[in-house]
Amino acid sequence: MHPELAALMELQAIDVKMDQCRDAISSVPASIEKEKRYLAGFESSVEELEGEVEAARKKLREAEGEIQSFDQKLRDTRGKQTLVKTNEEYRALGAEIEGYQNRISALEDTVLEIMDSMPAHEEKLSLAHGELESARNKVQGEVKKHENHRADFERELSALLDKSKALAGGVSEEWMTRYQSLRKARKGLAVCAVVNRTCQGCRTAETIKRFLEIRDSEDRIYECSNCKRILYYQEGETAELSLPAVDPE
Repeated sequence: MHPELAALMELQAIDVKMDQCRDAISSVPASIEKEKRYLAGFESSVEELEGEVEAARKKLREAEGEIQSFDQKLRDTRGKQTLVKTNEEYRALGAEIEGYQNRISALEDTVLEIMDSMPAHEEKLSLAHGELESARNKVQGEVKKHENHRADFERELSALLDKSKALAGGVSEEWMTRYQSLRKARKGLAVCAVVNRTCQGCRTAETIKRFLEIRDSEDRIYECSNCKRILYYQEGETAELSLPAVDPE
């Protein structure tokens, strides 16, 4: 096999791994954002329940304040009853007193209703806080895992880049230029096998003569007559591509 072809084959394998590393690295922000959205759902639930509890407490405070206000008015009005001189004035104050009593009674019912409902609200809030804490711990762990994976892929990518540079040093400028152009034009697959005369990149069959030349050559690098990918001979009926996809037929 031509030495440059061997280097190009190895370079192809490394470049595919580097592409995979880059894809993995670029996917990390979206994965972290997904975890944050998951956590935000629990935070939203807690915020909503806290709002409900605070609204109930506010309503309770307002009702208790109104009771105190009406109770004071009730006492003041009762005090006036001893000072009135006519039955009409007395009856008017009596109606006023009855109104205050009815209002106080309704407010006391409201207070009892709120106080009865508060334990359930507070229990739901407590459970939501517990779920939020569990979700926060889970998300922190997942985010850390994603960040560690990103760091691992970045280290692997750095090592692969060093290998790629070393291999590129053994390939002529002409073939490196062709290789890089093919990588861009052919979905990252610049070098592929020819098996039973067939290019595994575009599925085009070479002539028997050309296939035998590719198979037996040690001093020349061949390209596919159709897709122009760099070819190497491989025995067998099928060959695994460096990349899973091939050109559409």
